[in-house]
Amino acid sequence: MSATTFRARLAAGDIALGSNVRFSRSAEIGAMLAACGLHWIMLDYEHSPASPHLAQDIALGALRAGVLPLARPSSHAPQEIAGLLTNGALGLIVPHVETAADAAAVAAAARFAPRGHLSVPGSLPHFGYGLSLTEACARFNEAVLVIAMIESRTALANAATIAATPGIDGLFIGASDLLWEAGHPGDYTGPVLRDAVARVCAAASAHGKFAGMGGPREESVWRDAIAAGIRMIMTENDLSLLMRGARDRAEFFARAASR
Repeated sequence: MSATTFRARLAAGDIALGSNVRFSRSAEIGAMLAACGLHWIMLDYEHSPASPHLAQDIALGALRAGVLPLARPSSHAPQEIAGLLTNGALGLIVPHVETAADAAAVAAAARFAPRGHLSVPGSLPHFGYGLSLTEACARFNEAVLVIAMIESRTALANAATIAATPGIDGLFIGASDLLWEAGHPGDYTGPVLRDAVARVCAAASAHGKFAGMGGPREESVWRDAIAAGIRMIMTENDLSLLMRGARDRAEFFARAASR
């Protein structure tokens, strides 16, 4: 899925389903998830033990398979952002964006001049190898997505100004961190998260941006969130998806053997 198709899908009111890629080490993970009907992946460099050199293989493999590769950096440092974006990721899901100033800084770090200050690499592989560097950088500036994570009460209070920041494409609720910071760890079905979803969706809609979320597993929470306006959905990470499938098979064979 291209960034243009991703934006168009959300603008049409459809959901875009993705997974947090934390433990996979193969460039085939994008193609595998594409075959399962997913639309995007998040390369997680905030919590993953993966080394940054894997960004290129996994991100470019995902692009070739039709899955949009996004990356979560571990910080707002322009050097880290540059390393992820110029080696294959086509967007960022940025953690711990607390203010409009934070949002403006990461938006500028993710784009080439004159729209930002992303350092120009020797090559930019996202769009194949038939474009000049000038053409590729211009196309990248139009394609790249910068999504601000809302993970604290401060960020939630500033959601409207973050959404209004030029260069921010969407708001993404980090439900787990938000609940832990608010003193309600793991309470995905409670009023704190419902209120956050309503406020983030309203802020995003008011400024023509999309809203997303990751963290919950309860289907009732997701039904309510989609009804409220959440369109970018991070279902689970690759480890939990693998374990869910493995448990299902183990339970099946235990039942089969007991007859």
